[in-house]
Amino acid sequence: MRLHCFLWPVWVAGAGAQYVGWAENQVNTSICAWYQPRAALIRDTVYLDGGNVYWSPGLEDGRYGLPIDWGNYRGIIFTYNLSNPFDAETNVTKLLIDDTVSKALDGKGNANGAAPNFVDGAMLYNDAEFFMYAGELFRNEDIYRNPEEDYVIGYQAYQYGVDKPAWAPGFDTKPLPDEVNRYIAYGAAVSAPSENKAWYFSGMVTPTRGDIWNNPDSDRVHVAEDISNTLIELDMEEQWQEEWKNSTLPKTVKGRANAEAVWVPVGEQGILVILGGVTHPQWVGKYGRSDDEEASEEESPQFMRAIDIYDIANDEWYKQETEDGPGARTRGCAVVAAASDYSSFNIYYYGGFDGLNIIDPFYDDVWVLSLPSFTWTRLNNGTDSHARAGHKCFMPYPDQMMVFGGDTAHPGRGKGCLENGPIVLFNLSSGEWMDSYHPEEHGDYSVPDKVVQAIGGDGAGGATLTTPVPSGWATDALEDLFSSSYDTDKITTWGPYPAVETDEGRPEVPSGNGEDGGGGGGGGGGLPKWVAPVLGVVLGLMAVTASIVIFCLWRRRKILSSGSTDYGTEDPGRRILSWIKGQPTEKAATVTTSEDAPMSPDMAEAKAVAHVSSPASPRHDHHEMAGTPIAELDDTSPPAELSDTGLSPSDVIQKHSRHAWDKTRSMSYYSSFSGGTQDYQSTISRGSFPSASDGRPDSPSLPNAELSRVPEQMQSLSETLAAGTGNGDGSATPAGRGATEQVDTPVSPPTAEDSPGEDYLSAREALVSPLRKSAFHENEEDLGKK
Repeated sequence: MRLHCFLWPVWVAGAGAQYVGWAENQVNTSICAWYQPRAALIRDTVYLDGGNVYWSPGLEDGRYGLPIDWGNYRGIIFTYNLSNPFDAETNVTKLLIDDTVSKALDGKGNANGAAPNFVDGAMLYNDAEFFMYAGELFRNEDIYRNPEEDYVIGYQAYQYGVDKPAWAPGFDTKPLPDEVNRYIAYGAAVSAPSENKAWYFSGMVTPTRGDIWNNPDSDRVHVAEDISNTLIELDMEEQWQEEWKNSTLPKTVKGRANAEAVWVPVGEQGILVILGGVTHPQWVGKYGRSDDEEASEEESPQFMRAIDIYDIANDEWYKQETEDGPGARTRGCAVVAAASDYSSFNIYYYGGFDGLNIIDPFYDDVWVLSLPSFTWTRLNNGTDSHARAGHKCFMPYPDQMMVFGGDTAHPGRGKGCLENGPIVLFNLSSGEWMDSYHPEEHGDYSVPDKVVQAIGGDGAGGATLTTPVPSGWATDALEDLFSSSYDTDKITTWGPYPAVETDEGRPEVPSGNGEDGGGGGGGGGGLPKWVAPVLGVVLGLMAVTASIVIFCLWRRRKILSSGSTDYGTEDPGRRILSWIKGQPTEKAATVTTSEDAPMSPDMAEAKAVAHVSSPASPRHDHHEMAGTPIAELDDTSPPAELSDTGLSPSDVIQKHSRHAWDKTRSMSYYSSFSGGTQDYQSTISRGSFPSASDGRPDSPSLPNAELSRVPEQMQSLSETLAAGTGNGDGSATPAGRGATEQVDTPVSPPTAEDSPGEDYLSAREALVSPLRKSAFHENEEDLGKK
């Protein structure tokens, strides 16, 4: 079965950009090999993370380039939904990349540091979530920053247990207890969703129990070459309260690298059955050679002859002898199928290699270990067309085994691709490989004929051989364990899955002038058909947005330069004052800090006199300022001319405006309002202080509580500023710090009748508003009617 390629969209920077890492004439790519991923099956979806993924670039001329190790630095988790059928013409690579999950914190960036790409390791899962544990870093620390040593990352696909109103699917970081070491690899992972538990058996660690690198440095500090004698357990009974535990293996259970473990529904909580694994594997030795081939050849075959069994409920280990099984095996995969009457449990072991000879062909056969007879049967001899190692297996249905990924042997310098693509399917009942998968085509498990011949009974069960032959039971306790049935009501069945229609199959390599543009076949230029319309919509929206922004900026500039507001309304306060005074109700200019703002004639004249009389100075000592003409600050506000109305601006503000000063405010608030970083001189210069000699009452003092916070020089400065600069109409214009700082609308000081505490600064600050509008209402007393 040949499963063809499809375009891999490797995060382009923009439409029409060259795909990252693609060759000049490349138009598509497909998964060539996938070595040692970690995987989980949650309900209807298979999640695949990490591993070495090699991609085959398809070129315009119909050839394939050399496989490329992309590295997956973005931390992409591939998924496959079991509702998707496939056959020999399906773009299986497309099925894996259609719905990916990024481990990057922002969902699209580099996953470096948070969850970098690991080779090997495990996904420990139940029916709702998984946790990524163990493995070796794909690159050294010069490229991939190491994640935290005492944390693991999990993914919650569903919630369970108590209701969580704020819950949403996503990643979650969990701390590890001190006794659990994240720095471990090459172990055997197994999960039991019905028990909400998962385990990681043995594996290997570095001599320092530190980071493990896929391409170690020359001093081999980061090489996992020591066998671990641990069993790590994850209890997921309570979501968000998961618990980890580390147990030491008994001396009768020998640690090893890349064994396979399966959970079998026997006893109160089930049992773990450990198959295969090797010691002194070639991948941890120098130059890809085992550091002790002789010891490995002697020890490793025993792991398929003496089977280790773990009773979960009673925390007990057993060992049961078998005969006529396969030799040394590692990096294969295993699943278990139970006869309908539970008279036998048949463990299928597929593929792998001996852990020593990487250049010899990998195994393509399928073996079955039947329990409780512990009988080996070679079910399928294989043809080398499916031969692989470093793959993962799951059962979408009771009668099917689906194989994901894997790698081929390395007989030469080049890497061979998986002959039948990254996903292949095996029928557990017939013992034959399948050419297609469809979620609506499945059946109950039937014990294969070859196995029936070995253990008796028929396809539905009824095994007559229920005792290990010829050795018998290793212990009575083990026999009693197999006599104890498991509560199968705890096992949830999620199938059958509704079928989802997929795209039509495409040729493996495009001719270069096709019309589908999919890259996976027939595409011209390597872009899918949907790119053009989507690009048009995106560019259209960008153009509209840019036009709106430009118009708003132009409008804002025009408003600022003309001194008007967006509302086009006159200040209602000025209209009322003008009516009281009998003046024309012309619109007052909006106060602004720009020198280009329009000014009234009186103010323009005063400004001209000020500039001639005294040059601007950025700062003056208050002693010098007393006898020196003060430069008028740039200002656009009209002078106060309320002497004929009997109303002072303070009266207007305090008695007839919503801007009246709150007496509970402090001086510090005003300072912060005027800029925060300005000194006291700058703060005071924003007001108008009258001269003591012009016949007007002196400016009232600040309240005692506030006066104590004003420096003496500030009080002296206020006296100096009282001199001001004449406006020619009997009023005084205050001086400022510099010629470039402007004064807002001048305000006359409070009259003698004003109540204490209604100081000038209070009234002045009340005028400062974003729109510089005087909003007040008049009463009859102000108009002289009472």
